[in-house]
Amino acid sequence: MEVQLNRTPGVPLFDLYRRGMVAGLVAVILLAVVVLGGVSGAIGLRYFNGAANRPLPGAVKVHAKPLTTAAPAVGPGTEVTPVALPDHMLLQVPFTTQAPLNNWGQHQESCEAANLTMLYYYWTNQSAAVIDPHAADNLINQIDRWKPQPDLNDTMLGEMAEQHLGYSYRILPNTPQVIAQQLSAGRPLLAEVRTHGLGNPHYPGYSSHYEQTGWSVPHFVTIIGYDSSGVWLNDPGISAGRGYHISYAQLAHAIDDLDQHHPNLAQGQVLLLIAPDATPKIRTGT
Repeated sequence: MEVQLNRTPGVPLFDLYRRGMVAGLVAVILLAVVVLGGVSGAIGLRYFNGAANRPLPGAVKVHAKPLTTAAPAVGPGTEVTPVALPDHMLLQVPFTTQAPLNNWGQHQESCEAANLTMLYYYWTNQSAAVIDPHAADNLINQIDRWKPQPDLNDTMLGEMAEQHLGYSYRILPNTPQVIAQQLSAGRPLLAEVRTHGLGNPHYPGYSSHYEQTGWSVPHFVTIIGYDSSGVWLNDPGISAGRGYHISYAQLAHAIDDLDQHHPNLAQGQVLLLIAPDATPKIRTGT
């Protein structure tokens, strides 16, 4: 639900013609520049995109466990045996921004859809580290049409995933133990936050406006990993949102910040688990 960080405008082409230069020499120089520049530019673009689409360093493969029917918030079907919990975990959850075609003006309220898109690709075992932009945009547009209002709380988003995707959802307490339990079972978690409360300086106006109203807005992020100091996020609200790390305290602050400024969305220090049910549901909507 945040605008994309402003990009630096492209550098204009300079006039390579000079008075007194021989026309043939100019043509040769221009040809060389075009050929060499085009080749190097293509190589650079391919390298950049290849790096952006590579799996996150340290990501592990986990046999993701679906939920069991009527499982409580914490308990059988949800909880993982404490002694089995690793000290860190990073899931390879496919990433997209909420404006995958760089069409941020059309997707100011699409963070819920982007997070569900990432979860859908994860739970259907899609291997791409970064989702194809056109495929992501199509699914985000479809999910946006399901929304009953621009901003949803955790329960509303869970109910929408249940109704339209056949998934189950749980509202869980935001604690390091719960995060470790769920991610070690291969289950990403969602957190509803306020954008600038996450402490990511890539958000527009972060240094000059920080958490001011109108700059910091309600938002969802996907928790894809944890270690002793904090969590890794897939954040669809900014281009530089894939797999960055924040502390547990920063995550709690971002949730509190949402609750304080948007009491209509507030549900306290909780996280949202959305996952397939071991007994698939019959979808009641499309």
